[in-house]
Amino acid sequence: MAESPNHDDWGTASAAYAARTEYVTRPSAEALISWVDNLSPLSVSNSLALDNGAGSGVVTTSLRSRFPSLPIIAADLSPGMLEKIENKQLPFVQCKVLDATDLHAFAKDTFTHSLSTFMIQFASEPRMALQEMYRVTKPNGTLGLCMWGELCFDAPWEETARHFQPNYVYPHAWTPDWADEDKLQRYVEDVGFKDVKLQTIRPRWDFQSPEEYFEFYLESKNPEFMRGYQPWWDQGMEGTMRPMFEKIVRERYGGAKDFDMKVFLIVATK
Repeated sequence: MAESPNHDDWGTASAAYAARTEYVTRPSAEALISWVDNLSPLSVSNSLALDNGAGSGVVTTSLRSRFPSLPIIAADLSPGMLEKIENKQLPFVQCKVLDATDLHAFAKDTFTHSLSTFMIQFASEPRMALQEMYRVTKPNGTLGLCMWGELCFDAPWEETARHFQPNYVYPHAWTPDWADEDKLQRYVEDVGFKDVKLQTIRPRWDFQSPEEYFEFYLESKNPEFMRGYQPWWDQGMEGTMRPMFEKIVRERYGGAKDFDMKVFLIVATK
C-alpha cells in the first residue's frame, strides 16, 4: 500500500477540509447514520458511539444533532482535526487523539455503535483498523462505514499528468482492493463481523466555479491531493502543468460541475 498521510498533514488541511470536504461527505455520513439507526437504534439509553477517524466532526455533529443525549467519543490521529470538534463545545462529546490501528484507550466490548467515514482506506494498516473496531464493539453491536469507491475529482490531474507521462496512475493512499465492493465485504467479515450489508450511493461534488475547484484542489494542502501534484511541483513543473490542468477542468469537466462520486455504505453486526 502507498504511504498514508500522517496526522500533521491532515492537521494542516483541517480548515479546508471542514470548509469544503464536509459538503460532499456529510450526505453520505447522514445516510449511514440513518441506516445504522434503523438496524440498531441510537436513541437507546445505554448506547455509546465511537466516531473513529472523526476528522473535523461530520459524523459527530450529525449524531449530536439527531440524538441529543447520545454519548459520543470522537477519535482521530490529528489534533488539528479534533480541535475543530472541540471548538464546537458539543455536549456529551469527548475527543481522543488515537491511531485507528491502535485504540488502546478503549477496552474490549466498549461501544454499541462503531462508525467510521472515509478513514479506513487511509489508515496505515486498514485491516488492523477494522480489527480494532471489532475489538471495541460490544457483542451484537453495530458497525457502520463509508468508503470511497471512486474519487472523480482527481481525474483532471491524472489526465494532465498523462500528457507528460503516458502511463501515469494517480498515487492514491490506498490500493484498489479498498475500493472494491466484493473485497470490502470480505474484509469486514474476515475480522469477525456478521450480517455484512453494502449499498452504493453517488453523491455529487458541484463547485460554483472552476476557480473554487482550483483553490480547493491546489491550495488546500489536502495530503491526498498533494500526492498528485506536489512531486511535479518539486520538479519545477507548476508553470507548465497548472495552465493545462485548468484548461482540462474548464473544457472536459463542465467547469468543475461534473464530478460524480461513488461511495460504499457498509453495516454489520458483531
